[in-house]
Amino acid sequence: MSLVAVLADMLKSGKVTVSANNTEALKIEALDKKIEIEALNKDIIKDTLAATTQGTEKNKGLTGVFGQLGSARNSLGMLKEVAEDLAKSGITVTLTYKDSVVVTLGSEATPKLSSIVTGTKAIEINSPLKLIELGI
Repeated sequence: MSLVAVLADMLKSGKVTVSANNTEALKIEALDKKIEIEALNKDIIKDTLAATTQGTEKNKGLTGVFGQLGSARNSLGMLKEVAEDLAKSGITVTLTYKDSVVVTLGSEATPKLSSIVTGTKAIEINSPLKLIELGI
């Protein structure tokens, strides 16, 4: 069992709200091997994701584009691995935004076409438009 699955399995129940600059960004609720993450502020989420993938000033132009594509491929590989570990452990993580499920990871994911893109049955893209809106 991976570290992610062990940590998720240890999380039996509870709620937490994550804030940035006194603005709520995420609400996380765990109960019985299900973790629900509600995105509350898309700007904070976009800024956080951009900061994690942003290169240095010299990585502009074509070199920067290839670097970003490589980074996206690595991120998807890591996400795929985490989702498959969650599925093996019987754990489900859902991300919602504006009362719509955006992505389901883990045991309850039932992808249709999204498995072609992600390469796994452990990631279901429920709302591609909301996913794009969040900048993921």
